[in-house]
Amino acid sequence: MEGTWGLPFWGATMLFLGIYSTMMLNVSDYSRELKKGTGPGLLTILYAMSILPCTLFMGLIGLMVSGATGVSDPIQVFANAVDNTPLLVITLLFIAFAQVTTNVLNNVVPPTYILMDVFKLKFRTSTILVGLLAFCTFPWELVKDESSAGLQLFVQIYSAFLGPIFAVMVVDYFILRRRTLDLDKLYDENGPYRGVNYGAVLAALAGAAVALTFSSVSWYASLLPAGIIYYLLMRHWQPCRRFHP
Repeated sequence: MEGTWGLPFWGATMLFLGIYSTMMLNVSDYSRELKKGTGPGLLTILYAMSILPCTLFMGLIGLMVSGATGVSDPIQVFANAVDNTPLLVITLLFIAFAQVTTNVLNNVVPPTYILMDVFKLKFRTSTILVGLLAFCTFPWELVKDESSAGLQLFVQIYSAFLGPIFAVMVVDYFILRRRTLDLDKLYDENGPYRGVNYGAVLAALAGAAVALTFSSVSWYASLLPAGIIYYLLMRHWQPCRRFHP
């Protein structure tokens, strides 16, 4: 298979990061559910021994099959190329299970928590509402071959806004606050973190403007401008001093 390490490669990896940036920004929705005693070593072992091999195996199979047949949809390829009916059923069940677990992790939990926080809904009610709203987006239309260009453009556009937010969070936590946060005051409505950090808003908007200019690599293009602008504003702009550690 012919390929390139140029802009098309980075554009393809950007689409992957754009899709998973929602989970990256909402990782606290998962980490806050961890129980004491669950160390990173155990979690890494569980991930490396279960999820990672399956993900790499399916990705490798999809890559080889797509290269051999020219068809990018693995479900269509398996349905037409596999003669063994039990093997075909097992494979398709595995793909269906992977879709369910991935969507629950990436696309259900974050919006569920948001609806719970904004509208004070119960977890079950919020989850059902998220499922109904997802159904109203007609996902079966989005995955058609003729919709691929529009879906790619959609990911590029919303990634232009998620990339700057990621950059602001990284600069704020690792550089400005040096990985130190007062967790009790973080959730205090009258604490030092209350209100709107206009420096973060301006930096995110500036990063999004740069990203939209380079839409094919929007997520990457937004990181450096947003991070630098946020750092400078927090250091030198007076309205941001209240949020400065």
